[in-house]
Amino acid sequence: MRIIDVPTELFYRERISRERARPMAEYMLDAMIAALTDPITAEEGRPRERASVSRNLRFSADTIDAAIEDFNQQFLDRQWSDGLPLIPPTPDRVEWMLSGTNRSPDEQLGPMSPRNGNTTIEKIAINAVMAGAKPEYLPVIIAAVEGLVDPYFDELHFATSTGSFNLVIGVSGPIAEEIGMNSGLGMFSYGNRANSTIGRAVRLSLINLGHTWPAANDMALLGRPSPYTFMVFAENQGMSPWSPYRTSQGFSDEDSVVTLTVTGGYSTGQSQASIYGGGAVALVPPETVLEQVARDISRARGGVSSTNATGVTLDGNENTIRSSYRKYFLVVNPEIAQELNERFGYTREGLQEKLFETASIRYEDLRERDIAAVQAAIDTGYIPVAYRDQVQQQLEPGGQVPMMSSPQDVHIMVAGGMPGYTMLMSYFNEGVYKPVAHISKRIGDATLTDGGSR
Repeated sequence: MRIIDVPTELFYRERISRERARPMAEYMLDAMIAALTDPITAEEGRPRERASVSRNLRFSADTIDAAIEDFNQQFLDRQWSDGLPLIPPTPDRVEWMLSGTNRSPDEQLGPMSPRNGNTTIEKIAINAVMAGAKPEYLPVIIAAVEGLVDPYFDELHFATSTGSFNLVIGVSGPIAEEIGMNSGLGMFSYGNRANSTIGRAVRLSLINLGHTWPAANDMALLGRPSPYTFMVFAENQGMSPWSPYRTSQGFSDEDSVVTLTVTGGYSTGQSQASIYGGGAVALVPPETVLEQVARDISRARGGVSSTNATGVTLDGNENTIRSSYRKYFLVVNPEIAQELNERFGYTREGLQEKLFETASIRYEDLRERDIAAVQAAIDTGYIPVAYRDQVQQQLEPGGQVPMMSSPQDVHIMVAGGMPGYTMLMSYFNEGVYKPVAHISKRIGDATLTDGGSR
């Protein structure tokens, strides 16, 4: 395939106006016509195959330390490492890692984008070894990778976009406690082997199975927050007043589940993670937290924001309508969850309904294209039947138009310690290349834990 390069210093600078972009566009058109019509060269007729390694590699030196240093440097040079020291994935260690699951090492899970490398249980185990994980973590890592390679999950966009989107990995279920995951104070911090190495194993799988690499196809301009381990945590079920998050997603109470979601990185203006509450310093009532969350959901949409509900074209294209509605993952700290439950009687479902009602915008603040977008979402059936009349009634002067398609647009999990912060994470649409940017997978086939749903 002939590929025409546009120098970034030319494209990104000159695109500021039509006048400045025109010479570049004319040059590119000429180059494209030439690439489409010039005869194939001898070199193009003999394309090179990508080199692959299907054998064990041996690293020898005068000392074990020197051999390990050589191993780490060579893996980094070949873009098989994240830049931190790796544990050598010797055959014995990989076999040890595979003892954590009864799934076949040869089982294929599917291709991982962006370069569609083949994903197998053994390859996941190899990356888990290099990450420093333990065998009892492997079922969690496998489930997370299953989420990434699911045909419906939009892994490609978060992994390659110039925006600094980040992956969030939440675990709900008995396995989290069995393997010692942090669900309380400092849940996103260092110092917990399970949280850290589960996330790192997923990152290394993206590098070695998806073949991502900074400035090659991972184009995050500033990089990504927590790039080595992502944001990994567990549900704090012991301090939650509500049923487990997994049961709200259709799983049983006995199941253990991994949830993947995507959130913004450095407040790019498209999506971000916001925190609420006073932590250990200020006194912030739970009702104020609820108001702030609803306010920010409202601000993220509608005619009063630069990133709004107007991504819908007037032709009522269903895919475009779907992509205009953000989805949210609200991680509520136990203090606020208990207060909302005890003082106001909120269940998880009740809290979702409240946010749906209050995260709204005045009809008068909507532009014509915003109104057309919401109307198209109603007409095409994107807004569920149960809420269609409610939204339609508000889509008129004096109305307060909900900025979510349904209460289920916000997922709610309790995590963190006391005191703590509540965190709202959002992805600017459901998925750019694929339907969803939020998915849950059951953890199974564990051999070393009961919580892994053997």
